[in-house]
Amino acid sequence: LIKTDQDGNVSWTKNYGGEHSDMGYSVQETSDGGFIISGSVGGNGGDVYLIKTDENGDTLWTKRYGGIHPFELEEGNSVQETSDGGYIIAGWKWGSSSRGYHSDAYLIKTDEDGSALWIKTYGGIGNECAYSIKQTSNGEYIFSGYSYSFGVGFSDVYLVKIDLSGDALWTKTCGGPDIDGSYSVNKTSDGGCIAVGYTYSFGAGSADVYLLKIKVIWNY
Repeated sequence: LIKTDQDGNVSWTKNYGGEHSDMGYSVQETSDGGFIISGSVGGNGGDVYLIKTDENGDTLWTKRYGGIHPFELEEGNSVQETSDGGYIIAGWKWGSSSRGYHSDAYLIKTDEDGSALWIKTYGGIGNECAYSIKQTSNGEYIFSGYSYSFGVGFSDVYLVKIDLSGDALWTKTCGGPDIDGSYSVNKTSDGGCIAVGYTYSFGAGSADVYLLKIKVIWNY
C-alpha cells in the first residue's frame, strides 16, 4: 500500500501478508480516515483477503473468507464501504461442483468488523467473475465482470443488480461473438450505469477498450 501527497510524493508504504503469495486488488479510504483493502491470501488454495487499516496504514484487523478445500480459490477484486458502515466485496470463486471445475462471481457482505453477513455466488454452467461493485443510493448493488454462461458470444460483459440480501434483481449481458468483459462499473445520474472493460468483438483489432452505457431504471 502506497500513500502519496497531492503531488505524488510518497508519504509512506506498507506491506501486508505472510509466507504465501498475497495480493491487493482494491483499496478505498473509509469514513474513519483509514483504508479498506481487498485481495487474495495464499495458503489452503487461496482465499479472499480483507484488511482494515488506520490513517497511517497500520493494520487494525484482517479477515479471510473461503472454503477449506485445497483446490478451491477465492479472490476479492473490489471492495466498497457500504452505507451501514460495513463492506461489500466482489470477486470470484473457483472450485468443483456437479458441473466440474469452474468459477462463479462471488460476493461477500460484512459488518463494520469484517464479520460475514452473507456470501453469494452468481453464474451458470460456464465461468463467471465479478471485477467491480458499487452501491446505489437506495442501498442495493450493481456489479460487473464477465460471463461465459450467458449472452451471445464466447464471453460477454456481465452486469448484475442485487438487493440488500444479495438476491439478483436482474442480469444483463453485452457483447459480440468473441471475448468481452468489464473491469469497472459505476452508477450515472440518469438512473443507469456505465461500464468499461475490453472487447475482442468490436474495434480496430485484437483487444480494444469497451465502454457501455446502460439505460436502467432504479430508485436512487
